[in-house]
Amino acid sequence: MVEILIDEDACVGCGSCVDDCPNDVYKMNEEKWKTEVANVDDCMACLSCHEICPAQAMTHKDIHVAKRLYIDRRVNDVIERII
Repeated sequence: MVEILIDEDACVGCGSCVDDCPNDVYKMNEEKWKTEVANVDDCMACLSCHEICPAQAMTHKDIHVAKRLYIDRRVNDVIERII
């Protein structure tokens, strides 16, 4: 199971991870205005939240990423031309 740690001191409360997560793993704590993990069991370790976080406030533990699922298709096109 994935373990997700959010550094509350680093989190700026922008909500990008909440909006971007395809599985609704996160929610906003409206008192603190910080992101919280709400449904860790639904995390598929795509790391879209990590990629979009401007503060890099998230750490994912106990995952092995064999292939990044969240990548800009234009990057793939460039890589294919290089190879």
